[in-house]
Amino acid sequence: MNLKLFFVFLALYWILPSSATCPDSINHNLQDYQYLTQFTEANLATFPYINEMYGKEYRKHKKAIRKHLLKRQDIETATCDYVFWFFSQFDTHFIVDRHKFWQEYDREVHTQYKEKMEYDPQPLACRVDSDTYLVRIPSCGGQNPTFAWVDSVAQAFKKINCPYLILDIRGNTGGNDAIWEPFFEILADHKPTKSWKVLFRCSPANIDVLMKQGNITLAEKAKISKSQFIPLNEEENDEEITFLPSKLIKVAILVDNRTASSGETLVRFTKDYCNRGKIYGQDNTSGANLSGNVTPFKLPHSRITCYYPLCVDEDFALQIKNKELGIKPDVKIPIPLPTSLKDNVDTWVIWVARHLKTN
Repeated sequence: MNLKLFFVFLALYWILPSSATCPDSINHNLQDYQYLTQFTEANLATFPYINEMYGKEYRKHKKAIRKHLLKRQDIETATCDYVFWFFSQFDTHFIVDRHKFWQEYDREVHTQYKEKMEYDPQPLACRVDSDTYLVRIPSCGGQNPTFAWVDSVAQAFKKINCPYLILDIRGNTGGNDAIWEPFFEILADHKPTKSWKVLFRCSPANIDVLMKQGNITLAEKAKISKSQFIPLNEEENDEEITFLPSKLIKVAILVDNRTASSGETLVRFTKDYCNRGKIYGQDNTSGANLSGNVTPFKLPHSRITCYYPLCVDEDFALQIKNKELGIKPDVKIPIPLPTSLKDNVDTWVIWVARHLKTN
């Protein structure tokens, strides 16, 4: 061998990482990281949109984390760093199910209200004054409150014909969109200019999830599709919206930075279907409003669990141009945070009730 080539080879041998020369712990971390990146690229519903617009930035980010792993960074930190790049800029449905992620990473994006006030929103339905009715729904999960409670409150509101309604969804991190159905017909006063179109990403792993969920029809469509995405629902749902006669004059949707996912569905519905409605708050909503059907996967060695969305709204491509998470309030509340948010009529509710009548 040429002596010069020999020294080049020797230098490369010591510089370039080799799985054969790495300890098992580093190899396992590298294997977990490779699984994480490959799984994300193949299955994350939002990834094709993000990669098309920010592919160069993504590849640089991915490469940098691998370098840290080669320098013995722990796989938990590497996983959080990788996922947070998506979470902090594009969609907060992609998460790492670890205490570290919520305590160290999430606080860089979302306001920690529990550190600023007594923060434990509870279901509440009551009059704020003679003309204004408050409904606080802090979860879409169906336990607190139940679907039956939400339905009974909506039916009771229809009967009293109150001209002003405040739907308070601060702290509502989501659950099931169906919880809002009793209020959709109360809010809707026109059809949107553009229908919502949700797309399912047709990867083998995602199709397996559909099969396990019992959604056989969609799974079979996805199997035979030659496209990367198929519509979640072929039928238009606008025809199902009922426009009720009502004395309702104005609606306020009260949000905060913890309003997420199915909570954000109500915000979006109000903006698209309700001319009488405005969004009130100080911060944007959480930023999980254009993806859905979240499911877990585990890394093979560390068993770290991540959650990711199978579906994405076609409007996602428009949102990520600005890297601005969530939905911005129409009306920014100018007063400080309340001292307590539980099952009480707090200072924000009182301010909103007055603003509804004077603007």
